[in-house]
Amino acid sequence: MSVVSTLALGFTRHGAPASVLTIARVAIPPPPSPHVTLRFLAAPINPADINAVQGTYPILPDMNFSTPEGAPFAVGGSEGVAEIVNVSSGCGHGLDWVRIGSRVVMKNAGFGTWRQFAHATPNDLIPINHSRVSDATAATLMVNPCTAYRMLKDFVQLNEDDVVIQNGANSAVGQSVIQIAKSRRIKTINLIRGTINNDKEPRPDLADLKSTLTCLGADLVLTEEEARSRDGLQRIAALGGGSIAPKLALNCVGGSSSTTLVRTLRAGGVMVTYGGMSKEPVTVPTSAFIFKGVRLQGFWMTRWNELAATDAEKIVERNSMIDDLCSLVSEGKLKEPHFEMVRIDSSEVCVLSNFALK
Repeated sequence: MSVVSTLALGFTRHGAPASVLTIARVAIPPPPSPHVTLRFLAAPINPADINAVQGTYPILPDMNFSTPEGAPFAVGGSEGVAEIVNVSSGCGHGLDWVRIGSRVVMKNAGFGTWRQFAHATPNDLIPINHSRVSDATAATLMVNPCTAYRMLKDFVQLNEDDVVIQNGANSAVGQSVIQIAKSRRIKTINLIRGTINNDKEPRPDLADLKSTLTCLGADLVLTEEEARSRDGLQRIAALGGGSIAPKLALNCVGGSSSTTLVRTLRAGGVMVTYGGMSKEPVTVPTSAFIFKGVRLQGFWMTRWNELAATDAEKIVERNSMIDDLCSLVSEGKLKEPHFEMVRIDSSEVCVLSNFALK
């Protein structure tokens, strides 16, 4: 099977997505040898993908494609699931999954997944062998669930009945944290915004959102404002058996929200920052360092994957992580994300919202 061009969603210059994103048929660069040919089944749009289009993300896609007019073109998208539709001669020796029909995901960010076809080597790919994992779940596996998994595993030793607190709990990572923690009998305190429009109006869907997170397995859901109140602090303490108990805090907001998280941590607790949605710096009281010995760390899944590329132990750990997450999905303990599926050749595809491309 010879594929020399593909329909793709991308851009010829960085800027506001609504202004620069376009659908084009682009020439595919000559394939490596040996290689497999992929047909993408689904690819999500993540916040980081939007930042890459804007030109503000640390990893930017190469403009190594060309439009029919000859203009350099970058294909967006950092994760997705694809089906192997062709295997070149001599490719994948000793790898039983390198065959037509196998589903795969990308090992690393920046592959350019918003397209119909691509060429790749087996070293670029990870097989998805679980038949009960849907295309939508497989397409969204490598960023958000993996981020949640690693943060719950890599920074502190969490045991049954330990407590984790997080902000941005309704985010994709936050929902994964809730479910993975629940599967390990770890309790979660989950903070969400109680207001909208720059804190001027109450959130109209607040009760429904709290119910949704509780159904996923959240032990306690509070608004940011409730978490700072005396009653909220008492409820947080009660979850830990009467003392301020969270051992781990996960921060994707920054600003005053990160201050709230740190104040709830037990002595020696750790706050891991993996995002900054408020665009405000992380703010921590000096007393938390001196009297509680709190530690602050950061996490970026892309960096972890880069290290895994050359670390034999991390390669084994990554394979185990993917298998664990797929098993949770198959067992119904990690639910498929909410999404709207839109075809890549649809006029709606450039309307950036929470949907996956098909």
